[in-house]
Amino acid sequence: MTKTKNPILIGVIAGLAAAVLMAAGGYFVALSIILIFLSMAAIFAAGLGFGLLSCIVAIGTAALANAVLLNSPLAFLMTAAPLVPAAVMSHLANMSRPAGEIGGPETATAWYPLSDVLFAGAVLTAIASVYTTLASPQIEALYGALADAMQQMMADMSGAGAQMETLPRDEMVAMIRVIWPFAQSMQMMIALFAGFYFAMRFLSAAGRNIRPREDIASSLRMNRVAIIVLLTGIAGMFIGGRIGMVGSSLAGACAGGFLLAGFAVIHAFLRGKSWGIPGLVLVYLLTFFFLPVIGFLLVIAGGLANPRRAIPLTQTNPENDANTKL
Repeated sequence: MTKTKNPILIGVIAGLAAAVLMAAGGYFVALSIILIFLSMAAIFAAGLGFGLLSCIVAIGTAALANAVLLNSPLAFLMTAAPLVPAAVMSHLANMSRPAGEIGGPETATAWYPLSDVLFAGAVLTAIASVYTTLASPQIEALYGALADAMQQMMADMSGAGAQMETLPRDEMVAMIRVIWPFAQSMQMMIALFAGFYFAMRFLSAAGRNIRPREDIASSLRMNRVAIIVLLTGIAGMFIGGRIGMVGSSLAGACAGGFLLAGFAVIHAFLRGKSWGIPGLVLVYLLTFFFLPVIGFLLVIAGGLANPRRAIPLTQTNPENDANTKL
C-alpha cells in the first residue's frame, strides 16, 4: 500500500465531515452520542489511513468550521482540544518496527501496543478535559444549574414520601466540580475509542488501513502504569480545588480505559460459548440501564484485574512502505 497523493485534501474532507456531524449532534439530541462517535471516526479515518498530517489538517478544519459557524474564536480551541488525542493515538497506532529488534522473528513487524495507545489517549483526554473545563465561560453557571436541578429533584422525592436529605447548594456545587471532570473525561475516552474502532473497521474494509486490524477482545487492555495514574487521580480528587479537578479528570479518563478493557475481557471470556450472545446482552443491559453504578464498577474491576502490554506482530510485507518506524 502506498500513501495517498493528497493527504491534505483527505484531511479537509474528514474535518468538514466531523464538523457537520458535531453540529448535527447539537440539533438532534437523541442521536448526539452516535453523531459524536461518527465525528471521531472521521478524524481517526484521516489519521489511521492517511497519516499524521492528514489527521492534523482534519482537526484544524473541524475546529475552524465550528469557530466560523458559532462566530467564536474560543470555539476553535474548544473543538480542537478534545480531538488532539485522536491525532496522537493515530500516530502511535501506525508506528511499527522490525520484530527482530525486540527479540521477535525476523520476518515479522511489531506494532505499537494498543494498551499504550489507549493509555496515551487517556492522559491526553484528561488534559483536554481540564482545559475545556477551565476555558468554558459558562461552567460555573452549569454547575449551579445542575445543583438547582438536583435539589429540586430531591425536594420532589421528599414530597412524594421518600425521605431525602438535601445538601446545601454550596456543598452540592463543590461536589459537582469534582464529579463533572470525571464524567466528562470518561465520556470523551469512550467516544475516542469508539471513533478509533469504527474508523479501523471502515479502513480495513476499504483496504486503506496502515495498521493491520487486530482482535480487539484479546488485545484491548490498559497497561499497569495506568493503575498508578488512576489511583493518583482518585487521591487528588479528595484534595479539591484545581488539583481535585486534575485528579478527577485523570481518574475519569483512566476509568474509561479500564471500562473498555473490562468489556473486552468479557467479550473474550464469552466468545465461543453457546450462551455468549445472551450473556453479552445481559451485561450491557445491567451496566447501562438497570444497575449502572454497580455494573460500571464491576466492568472496570474486570479491566483492572487483567492489565497487560501485548505487542501485535504481523508478517512483513516488502511492498508496504507506509509504516511509520519507531
